[in-house]
Amino acid sequence: MIDLDNLTNDAKYLLSSLYKEYVLRRKNDQTKAQSVKFIDVEEIHKNYMSEWKIEDVEYTCAELKKNDFISGRYLSNKLQYITLTTYAISQLEETFSDKVNNILTFMEKIKNAIPFI
Repeated sequence: MIDLDNLTNDAKYLLSSLYKEYVLRRKNDQTKAQSVKFIDVEEIHKNYMSEWKIEDVEYTCAELKKNDFISGRYLSNKLQYITLTTYAISQLEETFSDKVNNILTFMEKIKNAIPFI
């Protein structure tokens, strides 16, 4: 089973959003190296989590980084060069079997548990 017990619901939602994009990229024949890249917090906010405040995206990315689900470097106090880790991919593959519908169902359940979305 996936090791998400130490994550908040919003971290689970953000992680599953990034993983969904990873799966879609792979299905569109992008390389694994291309598919794991998410540039920075601003790009994640703009393209995947626009309904959240940017500060919440930043805080949640820090939580995911602390728990080894994403990697990145802090430059000028901003998390950049964000990538999904192989640990995250392996844990999420085990749970979702790379099926987008399974990911969307999980995301809907988590979204309902987050009061500010």
